[in-house]
Amino acid sequence: AVKVIHPRYSEDEHFIQMLVEEAKISVLLTHVNIAQTFDLGRAGDQYYIVMEFIEGADAYRVMRKCAEGKRAMPIDVAAFIVAEMCNGLDYAHRKRAPDGTPLSIVHRDISPQNVLISFAGEVKLVDFGIAKAANKSSRTQAGMVKGKLQYMSPEQVRGEALDGRSDQF
Repeated sequence: AVKVIHPRYSEDEHFIQMLVEEAKISVLLTHVNIAQTFDLGRAGDQYYIVMEFIEGADAYRVMRKCAEGKRAMPIDVAAFIVAEMCNGLDYAHRKRAPDGTPLSIVHRDISPQNVLISFAGEVKLVDFGIAKAANKSSRTQAGMVKGKLQYMSPEQVRGEALDGRSDQF
């Protein structure tokens, strides 16, 4: 899969920097429950990320289909998806740099739209675009909140320091 910045934002340095930072973080994460990032490149003025293609649907679409059919998602299926998400998050939260220092990665946007479920039953986290990491060169401006409000932990909404517990919320 190839991820690019929407043409409307392709000249905005902030969006370009977010894409570059996402690639820098994602390329470090090699885990069965995290979509693999292979490359960051640029063709002319267009930056792109090449990543693993997950043939399936995001968890939001799956939940919406269940609701449309007036069916509840089976508990064992929901528990499996959550357990697999937690496996990927645990890996990201514990990831260390080659010198052994913790990277302190916090995704900050765990939502059904960022959980992909393949037709083979694999569960993969995607979109580390607003993730925080200790080695990240840019920082979020004070008072700026990033992510989907309905899925944020209280400390994220308040703009406080975050760790992996915020992703689990």
